[in-house]
Amino acid sequence: MACRVLLLILQYIGLTKWSELTIWSRMNDMVAQPDVPNRTQRRVSKTRNRLLKGALSVFSEAGTEAATIEMITQRADLGKGTFYRHFADKNEIIGVLVEQCVNDLLEAVSREARQPRSLQEALDGLVNGHAEFLLSRREEYIMLFESRMLLKLDRGLAPDVERPYENYLHRIEELVRPFLPKQVDDVKIRCLARAIAGFVSGFLSFGMITLDPQAVRESIEAMRVAFLGGVVGLIERS
Repeated sequence: MACRVLLLILQYIGLTKWSELTIWSRMNDMVAQPDVPNRTQRRVSKTRNRLLKGALSVFSEAGTEAATIEMITQRADLGKGTFYRHFADKNEIIGVLVEQCVNDLLEAVSREARQPRSLQEALDGLVNGHAEFLLSRREEYIMLFESRMLLKLDRGLAPDVERPYENYLHRIEELVRPFLPKQVDDVKIRCLARAIAGFVSGFLSFGMITLDPQAVRESIEAMRVAFLGGVVGLIERS
């Protein structure tokens, strides 16, 4: 509509039919043309990804507290000035990585759980999703769980770090809430979500340290039995 009004105005002031068609063509090109990153944007994105990849490697090896910006830039083979052009400090890059890792973990959990019809299916999805993430995304799993960051939600983490974990706990609540007694209130459901997160991440983190991937896969069934029994016990005591 806006384009047609513009054309009427242009016709009124004396533009030719050829000009009208040219304008329509240019407008259509502008609408159809996707936003393609230019060379500078691609270079910026590539540099940022190098920093994120270097940081993830450093954090998974040294832990988020011991890691330094110097260690990150050395791993990425970039200067500290380049780091500060992309991130304000170490906490900011931690926040970006945590959000990416949690989103990937939630995708794995959702893919495994799908639409559960029972508590068993919901818990199976949680176990299998975490296991899949552990076995295919080892560095991300180490950063999230071996450092026990999930259990630090009540220790005043920065908002950029805390928000993804809140989303993670909320997703666990969504999975189990339909199968809980109606008298279980929101506070108890949140405590249950924390307990589930701690149990799953703790077991798999221990398995990752002490077992090879095949042994982890073989141990999942025993874990599932213990996990279900533990959660049912928590529900009964709620």
